[in-house]
Amino acid sequence: MFKHSLTLFLMILFATGVAGQGWERVYGGGGQDQINAIAITPDGGYVMTGYYGAGKIYLIKTDADGNLQWSRNYSLNSDAFGTAVTPTQDGGYAIAGYYRVGADNNNVYLFKTDAFGNKEWEASYGNPLNRDDIARGIVELSDGSLVVAGYTTNNFIQITAEYTEDVLLIKYDKNGAQQWIKTFGQITFKEKGNAITLAQNGDLLVAGEFREQQALPGDVDFYALRLDDDGNLIWDNTYGFSGLDDAARAVVSSGDGHFVLAGRTNFGQGGAGLLMKINGDGSPLFLWQKTFPKTDFNGLAPDLNGGFFVSGKKDVTDAQGDLYIARVDAEGMQMCEAIVGKAGADESFGVVGTSDGGAAAAGFSSPFFNSTETNAYLVKADLNCLVFTSYIKGNIFRDLNSNCVSDSGEQGLEDWIVSVSSPNFSRYAVANSNGDFRLAVDTGHYDVKLFPPNSNWASCDAVTKVAVPDFYDTVGTEIPVRALLSCPRNEVDIATPILRRCADNVYTVRYCNSGSDVSLNTRIEVALDPALSFVSSSIFGTEEPPGSNNYVFNVGTLQNGECKSFTITAFLDCATETEQTFCATAHIYPDTFCGPSAGWDGSIVGARAKCDGDSVRMYLRNKTTLPMTNVLGYVIAEDLVMLTAPGDPDYQFQLGPLGEEEVWNHEANNKTYRIIAEQSPGYPGASYPTAAVEGCKTDTSTNPISLGFYTMFPEDDADAFVESDCQESYETDYNSAYLKRGHPKGYDVAHYVSPETDLDFLIQFRNNGTDTVHTVIVRDTLSSALDPTTVHPGAASHAYDFEVYGQGIVQFTLPNVNLAPGSSASEGFVKFRVSQKPNVECETKILNSAAIYFDFNAPLITNQTFHTICNQDSFLVVQSHEIHLPGADVRVYPNPFDHLVTFEVMGVQAHTYGLHVYDAQGRLLSNAFFNHPTFRLFRHQLPTGVIFYRLTADGKPVASGKLIAQ
Repeated sequence: MFKHSLTLFLMILFATGVAGQGWERVYGGGGQDQINAIAITPDGGYVMTGYYGAGKIYLIKTDADGNLQWSRNYSLNSDAFGTAVTPTQDGGYAIAGYYRVGADNNNVYLFKTDAFGNKEWEASYGNPLNRDDIARGIVELSDGSLVVAGYTTNNFIQITAEYTEDVLLIKYDKNGAQQWIKTFGQITFKEKGNAITLAQNGDLLVAGEFREQQALPGDVDFYALRLDDDGNLIWDNTYGFSGLDDAARAVVSSGDGHFVLAGRTNFGQGGAGLLMKINGDGSPLFLWQKTFPKTDFNGLAPDLNGGFFVSGKKDVTDAQGDLYIARVDAEGMQMCEAIVGKAGADESFGVVGTSDGGAAAAGFSSPFFNSTETNAYLVKADLNCLVFTSYIKGNIFRDLNSNCVSDSGEQGLEDWIVSVSSPNFSRYAVANSNGDFRLAVDTGHYDVKLFPPNSNWASCDAVTKVAVPDFYDTVGTEIPVRALLSCPRNEVDIATPILRRCADNVYTVRYCNSGSDVSLNTRIEVALDPALSFVSSSIFGTEEPPGSNNYVFNVGTLQNGECKSFTITAFLDCATETEQTFCATAHIYPDTFCGPSAGWDGSIVGARAKCDGDSVRMYLRNKTTLPMTNVLGYVIAEDLVMLTAPGDPDYQFQLGPLGEEEVWNHEANNKTYRIIAEQSPGYPGASYPTAAVEGCKTDTSTNPISLGFYTMFPEDDADAFVESDCQESYETDYNSAYLKRGHPKGYDVAHYVSPETDLDFLIQFRNNGTDTVHTVIVRDTLSSALDPTTVHPGAASHAYDFEVYGQGIVQFTLPNVNLAPGSSASEGFVKFRVSQKPNVECETKILNSAAIYFDFNAPLITNQTFHTICNQDSFLVVQSHEIHLPGADVRVYPNPFDHLVTFEVMGVQAHTYGLHVYDAQGRLLSNAFFNHPTFRLFRHQLPTGVIFYRLTADGKPVASGKLIAQ
């Protein structure tokens, strides 16, 4: 794949991985630092080269948001400068430039690094007969070889008292061995190569400048040469305004077989940036050209829409210019521009298009007017050339004395989420370990809002108003947080990345105290599925009671704000089948609630399911010593079908203190059964009493068990102090490089979940490569139907830093993971929970995938999970109570219903289908006939409550059952 195509591919690949807003970043400082070239890296970030301290080659690597990942400076025996950089096929970088030789001469310098900037080889070129040999551009060919373009200054012409200049091309193999050197020029002319790019067929296109010896000032033209990949000239030509100074400094393939050049002309007062499209066949007539008054172009890059970005500087006064970025369409018409800079001079020397349709331009910035101090400078503009240069920063801290003022000793609160919003603008941030956050914004008025992790806390002000009046301004604010209740709030999570049968599986248990007080005598109980055998744990635990497969870990004192983790290794029985579901449940104590709960009778409902020989049994229990004061209901599901309807008076219960009741049983028949019950009204938590049995069958059964239904529904783990990891198993040797899993999976093929259901996402990764992975970054751009303020990080295989930023990007950074290939330590995962936004429309699809970055490599894009949102009574299929015609099957949904209910009659061929509806006294309410087996009953004047139906086909009874009209 040629470089131009690869660049566009990377831009598209990262389209969901970076925030769309513009920003600026400054690197180095205190000296003379400058960026001369920039390139997109495989991981969506940037690599830049230039010089550091006016004498060392500078190499900078950042992520997609401009955050510095590493920087290197390379000292030679004389001053050296980096002028061009390209990522290489092996994940490293090739940097071209030049270094001083003596007082007046320069030699070409080329070196290759690995992905971390460690130098692997170097090469240089200098003809002793020449004055200068300078590199200005570099490309990598499909075989990994490199071509460097620049110019050489050689013969001194006594008559004209000038040196000649020729275009210089040097090819190196991927190991730095020189393959050939070629120059192009005539003795009576000066030709320079300033940039190089690849044509669509792999040819080379060099752009630069052309002038005659002793030419009048300004008699310079754009110069372009097309060569094959062996450096053989195909054509060359000059372009520009007659009698003017026109120099090309950047070139790109336009994607249609032609080329676009950018540079400068002295046309008009103060000169202008010049953008020109030339024919790929070398025609001397350009296809179009555009000038931009009082600008100077150094950088050029394609955008995502067939247009281009140019960068350089724009004169803002007679003495000073600011960094300039413009987007043009395919015909060179300007669409937008950005003028950015500090107090002194600012300029860009390179630009790249970014995955969100914007651009990143690099160069230098001077912090003071008329100063020689310069800093390396990177500016990100969005699709509309918007760059945010102002910031809102803040500190979230615990206000111990409730005076709503920061006092000495009041500590910051880590990982708390804030939003910064204004009309048509919303961004998020997470506080660091000191409680600090910082967001780039435009000028304007903003609402800063804190989202505490639970209801035990509240900020002094629900919303903090912040005004940002000026560009390049940083406005600070403080967010004091008070404890509404003084008590611990323990949380726990448990997960294993992939559950493998006939193998050891490592579960990570993460636990935290997000309350306002210390948790004493803290313990965690982990209940393993009977098919899971405890092997070991990273901390001491005991089985209590013996033989129960329930393990107790006394973790002692847990400070508020503290999180810890440990691991448990469990072996999954070899006699199990793949795709069966097995659970491990963690419960942390103390688990009591703070404060009163109005209307709660103190009872807590729990559910239990059991495969008992040839029977499936479902139990409901009251877990407290206080009796239930309300009659509650429950439903039973068999695979996809609800055997009972919500609200059916035949399926209700009321339990005394610590009472348990077997509420339902059925013959074992290989199906998956689940009970879902109502929780006591006023219960202060979020418990969802439910339990399931999968694969219960008689000893003589030879039928396959039904699989895949267990994980369609959530478990009873919505309370923070309990978590169940229920997942379907894989074969022992299943070693996916990456996998994303959402839980619950959702109901039926549409993966329906109700609006109140939180979603857990687990992202698994594995190093199936050949090199050790040191750092892993997992980036997940949330669906617009999910609420970024509710993201809660959970268990993970390694320690991580957690962020929510942009418009809803969740990022985990796992440093020092050291995933060795081909070893048991090559796998890892992260997990988080998130709620839906309120009032999401029915049938909204939640689609999510994640990007996994191993060190600085291109990301691995996971599979896409999907869920469909709707109230459960709109999608649950309730089974008819009785089928009268052999071979028939009936689906009725939703049930209960409020507007309409759908009937699907299957396994019956008929001309006419009849639907007869009766009230509880047997009086006929409705008679309707249909000529299709799928039809609807509208509510209209039907009474509220239980009604009954009878279905016929050509007059023959098919089925009968109950409906609940709401």
